[in-house]
Amino acid sequence: MSDNNEGNQPQQQNRGNNRGQNNRRGNGQGNNQQNGQQGSRQQQAQQNSVLARTQTRRGEVQRAARRNSELVTQIAGQHVIDVPVNKSVYNGYEGEQFTLIQQKRLKPTKGPVLRVIPIGGLGEMTIGKNMMAIEYDNDIIVVDMGLLFPGNDYPGINYIVPDPTYLEERKHKIRGLVFTHGHLDHIGAFKHLVHRIPAPVYASKFTTGMLKKAMEEATSGYQPQFNELNPDTHERVQLGDSFSIELVRVNHSIPDATAVVIRTPVGVLVDTGDWRFEENPVDGRKFDLERLEQISREEGITLLMNESTNCDSAGTHTHGEHEIAQSFGAIMDHHKDSRIMISTFSSQIHRMQMVLEQAKLKGRKVAFAGYSMLQNLEVSLRANAIKIPKDVIVRMEDITKLPDGKVVIVCTGSQGEFNAVLNRMATGAHKYIKIKRSDIIVFSSNPIPGNEKYVVRTVDGLMREGSDVVQNKKPALDDFGPLHLSGHGYHEDHIKLINALKPKYYLPIHGEFHMLVHNAELAEKECGIPKENIFVADSGDVIEIQPGGNGAKKVGRVPVGGIMYDDSGEEVSEIVLKDRIHMSNEGMFVVVLTVSKKTGRLLTSPDIISRGFIYLRDSEELMNTIRQYLKQKIARSYGAGRKVDLDDLKREIKDDVAHVLYDQTRRTPIVITVINEISAAPANGNGEGRGPQQNQQRELPPQGV
Repeated sequence: MSDNNEGNQPQQQNRGNNRGQNNRRGNGQGNNQQNGQQGSRQQQAQQNSVLARTQTRRGEVQRAARRNSELVTQIAGQHVIDVPVNKSVYNGYEGEQFTLIQQKRLKPTKGPVLRVIPIGGLGEMTIGKNMMAIEYDNDIIVVDMGLLFPGNDYPGINYIVPDPTYLEERKHKIRGLVFTHGHLDHIGAFKHLVHRIPAPVYASKFTTGMLKKAMEEATSGYQPQFNELNPDTHERVQLGDSFSIELVRVNHSIPDATAVVIRTPVGVLVDTGDWRFEENPVDGRKFDLERLEQISREEGITLLMNESTNCDSAGTHTHGEHEIAQSFGAIMDHHKDSRIMISTFSSQIHRMQMVLEQAKLKGRKVAFAGYSMLQNLEVSLRANAIKIPKDVIVRMEDITKLPDGKVVIVCTGSQGEFNAVLNRMATGAHKYIKIKRSDIIVFSSNPIPGNEKYVVRTVDGLMREGSDVVQNKKPALDDFGPLHLSGHGYHEDHIKLINALKPKYYLPIHGEFHMLVHNAELAEKECGIPKENIFVADSGDVIEIQPGGNGAKKVGRVPVGGIMYDDSGEEVSEIVLKDRIHMSNEGMFVVVLTVSKKTGRLLTSPDIISRGFIYLRDSEELMNTIRQYLKQKIARSYGAGRKVDLDDLKREIKDDVAHVLYDQTRRTPIVITVINEISAAPANGNGEGRGPQQNQQRELPPQGV
């Protein structure tokens, strides 16, 4: 034995009676069959002493397995978008839930109409996966292709991208792929999808650089046609017969962020992308609200698609990046003899610019650490999005040669990621830097909702090493000033933008469902947009706008969903995810039987393997019970020269073993049965022997989830 651990009046009435009689006959036959099966099971139990001793009915075991299967399906289906529940008063159906029956009753609209279709990013399991399709007659344009990080509910899944099936079936109509900015929730799916829906690409300079960098990791071999647009010159590009686009500069936490103005036969659409207002941006390029107001005055805005992320945060921003730079300077002054380590998002190019400038003023050298940060810096340099002061940057391997008071390290890890540089420094796993008592660690970020516990874990690890940790919004501890600025506008900012643009119709985008609803409420109550002109939509909903903008409505749904990828960039199926979740909750139990094909006897003691279920050495009694069952089962199954169907036998063993395990542990692991039939010459009188001549191995798939 090897113990392995790792883890349907009269005629109608007559017909009805006949059917009733037939049904009773059918039920009788069905009951007979069921009773026969139960009788067979009972007989088997009587024949097997182990099954006879179980105290749990088989039906209870099946119900427990079913409950676990339903839970696994629920967890693994969070990214699946069918017909989401949406009874919001802004849902386009007067608050009534839309159903598939209504979908079947919908009649196609005659003549060309403008269709706005969110392929992803609206009401998802979390923020991300932003992708919007705009369709008119024979033309389609796509805005953004983002990914979504699902979190720990999805073991082994790094990110999810939109399912492009609807667009792929109409790829001959796609005239352009337009991008608002370079964050992964807007460009992260690009390398996976662009070859499936090929079209010319349009974006600002820095965003184009980020897209090109992403394509270096693509495996499709497809090379897109990139078209760089300048948002400051208001250039327009005609896409097909139906659309022209214009990029308009906005401020965000990444360079060259833009809104997209889409001129269509029914009116002007604006997709804001992600934005905030800044009075004094680092690069001097302010949100071009004047241009959007000009378009509103001269052309009118038929539909405003406005992001929702921070619309429920009160007020407006009270500081900017320059104030954060002053905070950095104050920290350097206060800790003159200490190494300063600043952790922030790898796309915060302007934040890095501020660090460099302050380090220059304070006579310090700066080293950058983290793969994504270095990649983004490279793109920034090529796009002239960052200016590097002379003689300030040094390599990580050289930073250790400098006095602590001359050192600033900028790194990733502000969200508590296990493999990020900051956490590796704290654990001593970093090649060059180990945290020490005199170090000052600055978190120039706020935890993303859901990441709080990971940030706390990292902070605790740093402080256990004796270092001092400075965090944003904790003035009672260290009042150096603000250390972070959200990239998204607050409540008052949204009111300002909506009132300035005066759209006829309003579509909240980019956010979880509660954010979309709050955005819709803001537009109605604070900005006076009629409720019937506001649409809280889910990914897959279709909003139609009539010619001239004279009427807009929801007209059902198109198929959308998500495609999962692991850390290596390989696609992962939903079945694999379900098995992973099942195993993470209940574990796996494998029995391996080696049987003589000639005699039907076990050639070796049954091998039992447990992963994530029980520790075999602490469960010898249970293991002996399982082995006893297996020996009796094999002896009776192969006895008297019976012909054995291996698949049926393995299925019976799987069910019986699951029964015994649940009876003893009240758990439902995945049970796998492997039977090796060996053609072997007996080595002794009892038929047991070695020296296999033929090995027939069949493995039953994991228990259905």
